[in-house]
Amino acid sequence: MNGISDTYGASYGAGYEYGGNKRKADSAEQEDGVNEWMDAIAKRKEEIVEKVRKGETEPSIPIGAASFTYKQWNKLMKNVDRAIDDMQERVRAEEEDAELLVKKKKDNSITEEMLEELLGIKMQRGKVFHGGELSSQIGSGERVALDNEYYSIQPEGDGLFSITDKKTGMVYKFAEEGCSLRQDRASGRMFLIPGGAYEQMGSILEADSTLVSMMAQYFGVDSLKAGILAGYSFETNEETGIEIMIRDGMKGRSAHILFRSREDMAAYERLVQIYRGEYPNLVQSDEMAEFYAALEIEGLCHRTETGILYTHAGGIGYADENNPETNWWIALDEESNENYDMLMEMMEDIKKKDGITADINEWKSGLERRKAVYKVIEADKGREDFLTGIKSLTVK
Repeated sequence: MNGISDTYGASYGAGYEYGGNKRKADSAEQEDGVNEWMDAIAKRKEEIVEKVRKGETEPSIPIGAASFTYKQWNKLMKNVDRAIDDMQERVRAEEEDAELLVKKKKDNSITEEMLEELLGIKMQRGKVFHGGELSSQIGSGERVALDNEYYSIQPEGDGLFSITDKKTGMVYKFAEEGCSLRQDRASGRMFLIPGGAYEQMGSILEADSTLVSMMAQYFGVDSLKAGILAGYSFETNEETGIEIMIRDGMKGRSAHILFRSREDMAAYERLVQIYRGEYPNLVQSDEMAEFYAALEIEGLCHRTETGILYTHAGGIGYADENNPETNWWIALDEESNENYDMLMEMMEDIKKKDGITADINEWKSGLERRKAVYKVIEADKGREDFLTGIKSLTVK
C-alpha cells in the first residue's frame, strides 16, 4: 500500500512540477505577446498622432500609382485652379496689350502653352487635320489614269490631277496637297474641296460614292475617309436653279457654283448667250460672257435694260452698255456680309417698285434711309479700266 502510494505520489509530484514549469513558460510567452501588442498599439498611436498633425486622417483615394485624401485632393485642385487662373490672367493681359489680335482666346480656355507650363511637359506639335485631307490618307505611288462611264481621273504631274464629270462635261483640277474630302452632316453629301495651287481658283466638286471609290483606286488605297464639311452655306439661284456654296465670311464676294446635271449646264449656257447677245459692247468675248454668267449665278451682277448692275460686299456699281460716261460705283464703308445683305434687301424693294434700276439717285436714297456710310466714285475713266476694276472686286 505504501509502495503504491509512494509510487503514485512520486509520479504525481513529478507531474505537478512539470505542469508548474509549463504554466510559467506560457505566462512568459503571453507577457511577451502582450508587450508586442502594446508596442504595436503605441506605434500605431504615434502614426495616428502624426497623421492628425499633418491632416492625413481622411480616407485615401488611389489615383494611378499614388493616392490622395479628400483634403489633399482638394488642395491639389485648388493649386491647379490657381495656376490656370494665373495663366489665363497673363493671357488676357497680353491680349489687351496686342494691337492686332488674329484670334481671341475664349475665357476659361486652356492653350497648349498653358498645359506645358502646368504639367511640365512639351506638347507634340504637328499638322492639325480637320479630317478628310487626301495627303494624310494616300501614298506617293504611281498614279494611273482611270475612266468609266461616269468619271475620268487623269494625273497632271507635280501632285496635280484632274477629274472629268461626264454627267456635266465639266473638268476639275485639284492639287493632292491641301485637297480634302468633306461630308455635309445635314444632307450627307460629300464634296471634294480644292487646296494648294487651286485653293483660290479651283472649283468644288460634289463627289458621289462612285467617284469616291474611284478616287481610292486611283490613289492606291482601300478607301477614303471624309471629314466634316464646316464653314459653308448653300443657296440656289432663282432663275437658273443652280446651287452655289458660299464660304463663311465671303457672302457678296465669291461663291462656288455646283454644276450637278446637264440641266444645270444648259441653264448656264443660256445665260452665257444672253450676255453675249444683249451686251455686245460690255461683253466682247465668250470668256467675258462666261464670267458675267457666273457672276449672276453667284448673285454678284444683275441685268438691266441699259447695262449691268454689280453688287458686292463692298458696294454697288453700274456699267452702261452704250454710254460709259454714265457708269458709277458706290463704295460702302467696309466689305461685310451685313452690307451685302443690306444691298440685297434694297434690290428686292426696288424690284417690287420699278424693277432693277441703274439710277444712282435711287440707290443713294435707299442707302441714306438706312444711314449707310458711302462715297460715290464717278467713272471718268474709260469703260475698260472701269470694268477691270469691277472684275478685280469679284474675282475669286
